[in-house]
Amino acid sequence: MFLKRDGKILLGLKKRGFGKGKLVSPGGKVDPGETVMQAAIRECEEESGVKVHSCTEVALVVFRDLYYKGEPETDIMYAFVSDDFEGEPVETDELIPEWHPIDELPFERMWKDAQYWMPDAMRGKKVDSYFRYNEKDELVEHEVDIVPDQCIIRLRDKDFGLPEDGDESSFVTRTASRAVLIDKDYRVALVDATSHGYYKLPGGGIDEGELISEALHREVREEAGYTIEPLATLGYVHETRHKFEQFNISYAFLARAKEFVGTDLMEDEIEDGFELKWFDNIDEAIKAVEAVDTSKMVYQAKFFTARELAILRAARKVLKEKYGQ
Repeated sequence: MFLKRDGKILLGLKKRGFGKGKLVSPGGKVDPGETVMQAAIRECEEESGVKVHSCTEVALVVFRDLYYKGEPETDIMYAFVSDDFEGEPVETDELIPEWHPIDELPFERMWKDAQYWMPDAMRGKKVDSYFRYNEKDELVEHEVDIVPDQCIIRLRDKDFGLPEDGDESSFVTRTASRAVLIDKDYRVALVDATSHGYYKLPGGGIDEGELISEALHREVREEAGYTIEPLATLGYVHETRHKFEQFNISYAFLARAKEFVGTDLMEDEIEDGFELKWFDNIDEAIKAVEAVDTSKMVYQAKFFTARELAILRAARKVLKEKYGQ
């Protein structure tokens, strides 16, 4: 948990345990039955004496092969920022609190990864990143991605004339990466669910500890069979699905197909008749999706079709502006 006040961020000198002597933020492990946000709020109060009322998630930081207690492990850290809190930071058994200007963070006193992801996260951008340290705590590999923050469209049950009778405060959030896939001739690929009569973009759910960009490469390879070169970020689609008690967030990208390596479809995707179909251009792909009649289709197909149509239209704008297509 990073507390923000008057252009400054609260850090703490670690007094014991892993990272002793470094500047860190209040935080710790998630207890059984807690969400990551609840854990961050609890740990902040325990380690700094400050009670957080609300906060915003700003980063996913994955540490791979982190040598904790002599053995390599993968740790997943969720970082939050809050300016809605009460109380003054006090020294505890864990931390000695220090306020530092956002523009002058003392990275030389922190873990090496902080300099790569914190500046963007502390300025309000959401960051996806991974870092790999060796046994000497030297940073040997890293990747930092900025999460798309432009909303393409928001979809709800009422947009399809369906009732909204769920308690949204209990809905689960599911995230996914999806691609408008083009080839060297600017043909556009869609996955044809031949058993149901709708189209979808190659893509799918992001696994725990997986970056958005990693999920994009994996999902396109599994469903379309291609390695890819991402070309542009299109934004995200937010779906509120009352029937499934879910918020679905799909991060969308324009990507070029490179090498065909073969698909790796799951059993339900095989049953749905997934086949990759190429269209001569983006307009032909849009026409195909517009022609889909979802009136008698399953619930989720209504969302699929509206979502993909919005993403394809966003891609058409990029293709016209950047590539003259």
